[in-house]
Amino acid sequence: MTGFFMAWSMFLAIPCPVKKWDDAKRPQMLAALPFVGLVAGAVWLAVYKLCDVLSLKVIGLALTAAAPWIVTGFMHLDGFLDCADAVLSFRDRERRIEILKDSHVGSFAVICMSILAIFTFAAWVQTGYRANLFVLLLIPAVSRAMAAACVLGFKPLGTSSYKKMSEEKRSKGPIVFCIMTAVVFCAAAVLLAGLQGIAVLVSAVCTLLTVLRIRANLGGMSGDISGCAITTGEAFALIALAITASV
Repeated sequence: MTGFFMAWSMFLAIPCPVKKWDDAKRPQMLAALPFVGLVAGAVWLAVYKLCDVLSLKVIGLALTAAAPWIVTGFMHLDGFLDCADAVLSFRDRERRIEILKDSHVGSFAVICMSILAIFTFAAWVQTGYRANLFVLLLIPAVSRAMAAACVLGFKPLGTSSYKKMSEEKRSKGPIVFCIMTAVVFCAAAVLLAGLQGIAVLVSAVCTLLTVLRIRANLGGMSGDISGCAITTGEAFALIALAITASV
C-alpha cells in the first residue's frame, strides 16, 4: 500500500490520508498509478452526476470538463503544455529538451491548450448527460496504466527524474501489471458499457501513441511526456465518448 499512497500524494491534489514515502518503492508507486486513476475517475463521475442532479446543464458540463485537470492539481496538463512547446518548436533535439524543462509558457503551449479546451468542452456538450458512469471511472485509470508502463519500460531522458530508477536493476513485474490492468479495464468497459466502452480503449491506444511519438521526437521518456500522453489520451477518449453516446 505504500506505493499507492506515494502515488496519491504525488499525482493527486486531494490530501492523502496516509503520509508514506520510500524511494526504493518508486516502481510500485508507478504500478499503483492506475488505481490513483480510479480515484480521479470517481471524483470525475461524482462531479458529473452532481451537476446532472442539480440540472446545471452547460455550466455543469464545463465543470465536468475541468474536473480531471483540477483533481490532479494540473500536473499532467503542465506536461502537455511543456511537450507542446518543445515538440512544436522544431528545433534540434538538444534545444527541444531545454525547452521541455523551461518553466516558461510559450505560444505553442497556449495554442494547444486552447484547442484542447475547445474540443474537451465541445465533446461534453455533444455527450450531454448520457455518458456511462463506468466509462468515466475507467478512462483515467487506463490512461495512467499505459503511461506508467511506458515510464517503467522506456529509457528516460537524461534530465528525467526517473533516470536514477532506470539505472537500477528492476523486475519487469510492474510493467506487466500495468499493461494487464489496462487490458482488463478496457475489456470490462466494452463488456459493461457497450459502445461507449470503446472510449476507454481509445484512451489506452492514444496514450501509448502519444508517448511513442513524443519519445521519438525527444529521444527518451520523462514525467512531462507521461503527463502529456495522459492528457491527450483522455481528450481523444472524450471525443470517442461524444460520438458513441450520440449513436
